[in-house]
Amino acid sequence: MHADPNSRDGERSPRLGDEWRDWDGHATPDAAAPKRLFFALIVGVLVVTVAASLLSWYLVAPRLAEWHAAAPTVLLVLLAFLLTALGVALALVALMLLTGWPRSTRASSLARRILAMVERRVFWLGRILSINKDRLAHAFIRTNNALVRLAPQGIAPQRALILLPRCLRKEQIDQARTLASTRGVEVALVAGGEQARQRIRERRPSVVIGVACERDLLSGIRDVRHKLSILGIANTRPNGPCLDTQIDLTELEAALDLCVRPSAAPNLLQSGVGT
Repeated sequence: MHADPNSRDGERSPRLGDEWRDWDGHATPDAAAPKRLFFALIVGVLVVTVAASLLSWYLVAPRLAEWHAAAPTVLLVLLAFLLTALGVALALVALMLLTGWPRSTRASSLARRILAMVERRVFWLGRILSINKDRLAHAFIRTNNALVRLAPQGIAPQRALILLPRCLRKEQIDQARTLASTRGVEVALVAGGEQARQRIRERRPSVVIGVACERDLLSGIRDVRHKLSILGIANTRPNGPCLDTQIDLTELEAALDLCVRPSAAPNLLQSGVGT
C-alpha cells in the first residue's frame, strides 16, 4: 500500500472503504444493537480493572512495605478512591441516559468525556469476548447520540454540517440534500476520513450530523468528540460496504429538527418528496 505524499509522516490518509479492508466479500448482517450492550461491557471493564488493580497491589505490596510500613495501605486507599470515582462517574452517565436529565451542554460534554476514558477498553473487551465490532460500535454510537441530545441545541443552520458518504444511493443523496436545503444546512459529500476532517476544519461547525457505516462513524467520533458534537446515523449495506448503502431518512430529518432552529419548512417526507 503506497503512502499519500500529502499526508503527514508519510501515512496514507484514510479513504472510503479503509475500515473494511478485512471484509470477506459477503453481505454484512444488520449491526443494530441497543445501548445496553455497550454499558454491559463497561461493567465488565470495571470488573477487570478492579481485579487487575488488586492483583497489582498484591504483587507490589511487599516491596512497598520494605520501603515504608504504611505504603501498601496508602496505595490501596488511593486505588479504592480512583476506582470508586470512576464507578460513580459511569453510574451518573447511565443515570443521565435513563432519566434524560440534566439537559445541559456542560453535563453532556462531561459525560462524553467520561465515556471516552473507557471506550477503547470496552472495544478491547469486546474483541476478547468475540462480540461483533459493528454491533458494539452501533451501541456506542447510539449512546453517544443520546448524550449529544441532552445538550440544548437550536443552533443557527450555518453552524451545522451534514457529512454524507459517496457510497450512499444517489437518490438518497438527493433526498438528504433536499431535507438539508430547506433548513439552510450545508451538505458535504466525502470519500473518507481525511476529506471529512478537512470539511470540518473549513466550516468549523458546532454540530456535525455524520452518515456512514459504524466503523467510519466510530473513527470520526473519536477524532472530533473533544471539539464538537457529532450525531451519527449508521447506514445499512444490502450489497456490502461502500456500495449503494442506504439510510433511514426520517432519522436524518429528526437529527436536523433536533440540532437546527425550527423553521416553517414543511415535512418533506410526509408531503411525498423522496417516496
